[in-house]
Amino acid sequence: MNDRSLESRLKTLEGDVKSLRKQVEDRDRQLQTLQDIEDIKRLQCAYGYYLEHWMAEEIIDCFSNRPEVSATFVEGTYTGPEGIRRYFKPGRVVPPEFLHMVLQVSPVITVAPDGARARGRWYGYGNVLSRYTVPLDHAYMAVIYEMDYIKEDGVWKILIFRLLMHYAYTSGRTPQGPPETGEGRERPTLSPDVWAEYDTEYPSGYIYPFHFVHPVTGQPTSEARRNAGLKLKPNRFRRR
Repeated sequence: MNDRSLESRLKTLEGDVKSLRKQVEDRDRQLQTLQDIEDIKRLQCAYGYYLEHWMAEEIIDCFSNRPEVSATFVEGTYTGPEGIRRYFKPGRVVPPEFLHMVLQVSPVITVAPDGARARGRWYGYGNVLSRYTVPLDHAYMAVIYEMDYIKEDGVWKILIFRLLMHYAYTSGRTPQGPPETGEGRERPTLSPDVWAEYDTEYPSGYIYPFHFVHPVTGQPTSEARRNAGLKLKPNRFRRR
């Protein structure tokens, strides 16, 4: 075998090794992305279970402690770790009859290329029960979640929480958050850091913007054009 033939075979072998190394690296990234998606699903579903009996400390621990953390509800946005704690109100004793079940379903999760951040969209369906009066107060609800997540020290956490309430059918008064104990309980005072400008609940027709492009065409979807033509009412929760 001459030197030229040996050199050619070595180059071919080197090319094969590089190709195999790239395949392994690509497969490792794919597996990590799948694991990230499963971890994010577990985080979001755990949040839903903790919500059932308003386990405030456990809910808050699902969130990042970064300054940019926030949570948006129908009344507005609570910003920073202090805002998150103000909304979920740790330390409040929740009566045993309080029940807030919201199913976290139909996730579409997009992990960023660097694997450090992700976004997710979910449906939430559920009900709230709270014995303010007799008969039992009862509300059915359907919501959209648009979430931002961040991985900190290998653990996924909620960074930005956005909830769009599609509708809430209520048989009586239903609280925005856990009820106070004792007789004559009243709805907790709403105190977002930034009040929502408009009412986007049903039947407004508003579509919360999708974080992902169309999975077949790769193009942005049409919700921005639709929303631009709507005549939204002012947020009814906002203080004047």
